[in-house]
Amino acid sequence: MRKVGIIGIGPRGGYALERLIVELAEQNSLINIHISLFETTGNFGNGQVYDLDQNASNWINITERVLALEGRKAINTETVKIKPFPSYHEWINKDFSTLSENEIDTYPPRAKLGKFLVERFQSLIKPLLKAKIVSLHKEQAIKIEWIDYNQLQIITDSTRHNAFDEILLTIGHQSTELSNQLLDWDKYAKDNENTTLFKSPYPVDNFLNHNNLTSKSTIAIRGFGLAMIDVVRAIAEKFGGFYINQKENVLCTYQTEHAIKNLFIPFSLDGLPPVPKPLNARIDSWFKPSKASILSFEKQIGNTQIQKDAESPHFLLAAFAPIAASVFSKLKNANNIQNLSKQEIEKLIMLWLNDQSIAHALITPTKQSAEKSMRNFEAMATGNATVSLDYCIGQVWRHCQPTIYRALSFNDCSDEVFVEIIALDESTKRYSYGPPVESIQQLLALAKADILNLNMINDPNIELITEGWQFEHSGKSLTATILIDSVLDSPKINAVRSPLVQNMLDDGLIKVVHDDLGVTTNKNGYLISNNKNQKVPIALLGRLAKGTIIGVDAILECFGARPRQWAQKATQNHMDWLNKN
Repeated sequence: MRKVGIIGIGPRGGYALERLIVELAEQNSLINIHISLFETTGNFGNGQVYDLDQNASNWINITERVLALEGRKAINTETVKIKPFPSYHEWINKDFSTLSENEIDTYPPRAKLGKFLVERFQSLIKPLLKAKIVSLHKEQAIKIEWIDYNQLQIITDSTRHNAFDEILLTIGHQSTELSNQLLDWDKYAKDNENTTLFKSPYPVDNFLNHNNLTSKSTIAIRGFGLAMIDVVRAIAEKFGGFYINQKENVLCTYQTEHAIKNLFIPFSLDGLPPVPKPLNARIDSWFKPSKASILSFEKQIGNTQIQKDAESPHFLLAAFAPIAASVFSKLKNANNIQNLSKQEIEKLIMLWLNDQSIAHALITPTKQSAEKSMRNFEAMATGNATVSLDYCIGQVWRHCQPTIYRALSFNDCSDEVFVEIIALDESTKRYSYGPPVESIQQLLALAKADILNLNMINDPNIELITEGWQFEHSGKSLTATILIDSVLDSPKINAVRSPLVQNMLDDGLIKVVHDDLGVTTNKNGYLISNNKNQKVPIALLGRLAKGTIIGVDAILECFGARPRQWAQKATQNHMDWLNKN
């Protein structure tokens, strides 16, 4: 019997298992194999991010219109029969090809997608459990041991599991060491009973049910992104509600019975707000490049010689700029008040992507207030204002991202150039990974009601005083008794503090791509160790592979090419074993 272990059974791990079963069945090789599945949370198939019991204020950040998660065909072998499972669109009973392009895009709670993932996983796992092909373990893997380069062992928080032939890691977000600032704040909060620090924005129930949270609280929130929006929405809905009142031409208002003021004090290093995605398919189509331009784009940036010769991400910018410039030039409501030529727009696009702080008449000013920027972007996203060049660039980049991720994962660029490419993609995410329009409308409603105070948003001075965290900016001062850190850890491998990753680093099982990134894997996801002559029978998919691949966090990537490529190779490994035995 050959043994395979999969550690981390969230969306990516669940789909990887599914693809492995499909591949084995297609090759008539679903025999003499046992697959052990480890998931710390016990949320098999959905993981922590898509927990079924989480607050409905946590929304997914991709419209259901493009959430085209494929279905699964029936699997029939001599040992197991598994029924088919519908695609996500079939599961929600929506055919988007027949819906009006003016229908407002929907962004459901994460728990709804979690329900889809759980049902999909259960439909797969029950027949496999009955056939004794898999086993489930609600345990935390803390170490992998490779004994005599022959046998793998998984040590968990409760036991030791022996004799694995290969292991797949799909472990997602991992804890990292706290910064010196957060360490100081943690000690301060523990020493001061009147203050409370939450070092993570999830689960939101941790602070929603805390005794110190009342309608009279003043809550500082570190970060000004998607997690911050989830935090604000959850707490705001605890004390009131958001309402749409289109008769008065007000898109969103907030109503509460409490006398609330300055409930929220968000703050960040640059004060720049998240940018909403277009309201519907019609507006989104304005920014979609042609199929021909995408094909040409992929051919350019995927050229191995160009990648080898690259000394910077310039080759990527040079390929992208004409696409974005063409889209912008064709917009009926583009803010081209200077009547720049297409070539001049291309140069400006490249300048902005290299430095988003540049000032230009076609670009939304970074110096203006966050509230004004949100109002500007909300109007652009709903088709009620001329489109700035930066908004256009961000949306076009979003449409190009799948091509960028496909063409530049496992590229021939130097590590230094790839670090810059990843940083470039990260810098666009304020636009390309932006929230739904409704989220921005909710923030604006809270700001209008003086419940969301944006005066401290741009790198305030922070002092620890007896009463709490004191924020000062431009002569204004506010003090918070609760602070929530909504900045999620980056996949910087050397900062990860989970015992599993640290032990693998110590044992030389994983090789770091770059100090600021993740680990090295081959195209099938298998680790490349520090010893070049050593083939490690361990694969890793997901955010800790950032540095070898790009674009690892999105739910669509969890159902993408990487799990399929791993499953194909893992199936071949099993077939080779069967032939030898």
